[in-house]
Amino acid sequence: MRQFRLNIASLIAGITMSAVGATLLFINGCWAQGCMTLILTAVCIFALWHLQARLIGTMSAYVNALEMNDTTTRVNLGGDHELRKMSASMNRISDIYRDNMRELQTRKLYYDRVLKIMTHEMRNGITPIVAIAADMVAKPERYQGKKQYEASQLLLSQAEGIHRFLESYYKLTHLPEPKPESIKAGDYFNSLKRLFKAELVNRNMSEEIISYTVPEDMTLNFDISLMNQVMVNLLRNALDALPSEGGKIEIILTASESHPFLTVKDNGSGMTQNAINNLFQPFYTTKPKGSGVGLSICRQIILKLGGDIRIKSQEGKGTSVFISL
Repeated sequence: MRQFRLNIASLIAGITMSAVGATLLFINGCWAQGCMTLILTAVCIFALWHLQARLIGTMSAYVNALEMNDTTTRVNLGGDHELRKMSASMNRISDIYRDNMRELQTRKLYYDRVLKIMTHEMRNGITPIVAIAADMVAKPERYQGKKQYEASQLLLSQAEGIHRFLESYYKLTHLPEPKPESIKAGDYFNSLKRLFKAELVNRNMSEEIISYTVPEDMTLNFDISLMNQVMVNLLRNALDALPSEGGKIEIILTASESHPFLTVKDNGSGMTQNAINNLFQPFYTTKPKGSGVGLSICRQIILKLGGDIRIKSQEGKGTSVFISL
């Protein structure tokens, strides 16, 4: 930019000096020299116009491209270091704009799918309630004694199913904003052991099923409450998949380029390819009483914490969850 400003200043100075020179030459009757100086003035004016027009034209084309959602336009102003730096910044803005547009489209598809599932589930849940209630109003004499009890039980069951579904949707869409805090890795996983102990007791499982390989002095920085949701969900999924004998879960914490990298690995039943393809889709579940939001919530939490989550699984051999923080 310094070179650009210098070029502008030089051209303005050249125009001023040549104009003054041409005027003096004409006053003194030096018409030939005056005309040559005047031509030089015109050349300087044209060069100044071209320099300004090039910059304005490039900026205008860039803005118009963004207005048309065209992020393929590349800016190359050339010139000195400052102009090249400006070009790089404008190209980065285009890339950020493209990524944001892509994310918005992905989110739209995501919420369109959620809305479609909600509509389907709500209709399936409400239709029997409407049918039974209408029949009870139209033919009350049919609903006496045991018949009335059975109808009430069915209405209650359907209402509870709708309530559970809406609670799952609420959890999916109302995650709190993270409040990160620093904690030693050893302290965190010791607290996780205590938190998960009751789950193992309820399942009549030994604490030895879960092994921890954790650098005690590594410092972690995340929202502990949200991370607990992730870990408890992953551990429950792993426990559900374990064989009746010889099952084990490994939790391994390492560092890659100064970033914590967490692995949760089990030797359970693994997942089918169809399940892997739909892992993070909301309300998709392979469990008879599953809500289908657990892994979707885990993914949202990890993304909110600035990390990433990937899952590899092989049917009959187990599942590994990889989390970078």
